[in-house]
Amino acid sequence: MVHDPVVLAYVATAVVFALIAVVTWRRRAHNPIIAAALTAAMAGAGWWSVALAVAGGSTNGAAVAIATLAAFLGADLLVAAFACLGLAIARPQWVPQHWLVAALLVEPVLMTLAAATNPWHQLVYGGAGAGQLTGSAGWTRGPVFWLDNWYCYLLMGVALALIGWGWWKASPALRAQRVVLLVAAVFPIAANALFLAGGFGNVLDPTPLGFAVTGTIMAYAIFQKDLFRLSPVARALIIDQIGDAIMVISPDGRFLDLNPAAVELVRAMNPDAPAKFVGAPALGLVGEGIAITGGHQTEFVVERPGGRAEFQVQASTLIGRRHRALGTVYVARDVSEANALSRRLAAAHTQLVAQVETIDLLRADLVEQTSRDDLTGLHNRRHLVECFKSMIATAEHAGEPLAVALFDIDSFKSVNDVFGHLAGDAVLVAHAALMGEQAPKGALVARWGGEEFFIALPRTDAAAGLAFANDLRHRCEQAGILNQGRLIHCTVSGGVAAYPASGITMDELFHAADVALYEAKDAGRNLVRLHPGRGLARVVDAKSLSANP
Repeated sequence: MVHDPVVLAYVATAVVFALIAVVTWRRRAHNPIIAAALTAAMAGAGWWSVALAVAGGSTNGAAVAIATLAAFLGADLLVAAFACLGLAIARPQWVPQHWLVAALLVEPVLMTLAAATNPWHQLVYGGAGAGQLTGSAGWTRGPVFWLDNWYCYLLMGVALALIGWGWWKASPALRAQRVVLLVAAVFPIAANALFLAGGFGNVLDPTPLGFAVTGTIMAYAIFQKDLFRLSPVARALIIDQIGDAIMVISPDGRFLDLNPAAVELVRAMNPDAPAKFVGAPALGLVGEGIAITGGHQTEFVVERPGGRAEFQVQASTLIGRRHRALGTVYVARDVSEANALSRRLAAAHTQLVAQVETIDLLRADLVEQTSRDDLTGLHNRRHLVECFKSMIATAEHAGEPLAVALFDIDSFKSVNDVFGHLAGDAVLVAHAALMGEQAPKGALVARWGGEEFFIALPRTDAAAGLAFANDLRHRCEQAGILNQGRLIHCTVSGGVAAYPASGITMDELFHAADVALYEAKDAGRNLVRLHPGRGLARVVDAKSLSANP
């Protein structure tokens, strides 16, 4: 006899599955493949739960029989979708092939047909009433039932193996997601095994209830462990969209992978190239001119219908975990414009020696532009890294002090949220201008990234560096940025470190300044803190040693 609480439990699980499916589908933009697989799995589980609810709650024998047979469709779709989910997690760049999806749907379709025609052959269920659809109380499980059951177990095992393999290959930061999914799959498998062994007596199949736990845990993995966003999708966002042609060639000279730019380049070099490149001989399509050893560069020319194109190629050898060569990555960059510019400059230099100085100035200007941040006009991080090494070397050679200050605009995200991103850009520009104006002669001012700024102060000790940083903080606090008729006030927090007390390399000094900066942030923002030096690091951590702003 089926009790009402059991039927209500099936209805509740169906509601849970529907909610998870809807929320997952709405957030599919971050990872459509995983979202589609999980949505399909929840839809199948929901169908299964509804069918069992009808079978357990109806008093009509025919309705009970039909619902019991209809449950197979939901269960088999659930397992097929779970297999796709395992593939998507194990191989984040996987795109479902039509043949694979069709193959996974073969079994659900065949099982649905077998269930629909069961009264004729009774291979799914036999026993009293199986041929007349007068109820399922006296039914016995037939050979097709067990074939379907073992097939589902096999497919679930494959999916779990794929998720486990994905865990093994994933970085430590992403392994927790895979562990959660592996744990989630235990509940329905255990419930189904106990049910088939007769462990639940006359109670209906508890497997959907186990999948309800699974769905809840998977929702946790998605929305708390951020499975959608943190799944490794960087290749689609970066490699496939990058302008340079990137191709991977195996040690035996065959294509392993190409981005769209590389496909376009290879087709330009060889119009008769095959439709699919992966597995095709690479040298026959791109020529031996590109076959260079790792770490070297070369250039080659491609004659296109639109004109001549020149490419510079950089090769890097791929080394596996066991120090075995896996292939070579070739990055081809179109340098046609750069080479044309160099030739024009060389021709002008040859023809008009008097213009050498002008050309040199133009070159210097180009170098300066590449060293500047596009938005603020300050030096960029790359220029800072290059120049700071010489500043440290000078300080070491002359025995002079050197101070660094790292600033961060407080609550900058709220400026973007309240006033808009254009106003945020205006705030960054204004603070950059103020820092450039207040920095002493010989100081190096750069935008470190985002809303962070870095200032290197040669011939400046810790006390003077702290005084400068605090004065600059005060000026930023007093300054107002007028943007489209609205006055925006922003404060900054700063961290100061000194050479050699806090470090002797850029990484050490930046880390020390960063520690001091976050101490200022933790203390309430709009503050400046001084790193006390490596010898006092433990005292600082314990007693929050700081300088009063």
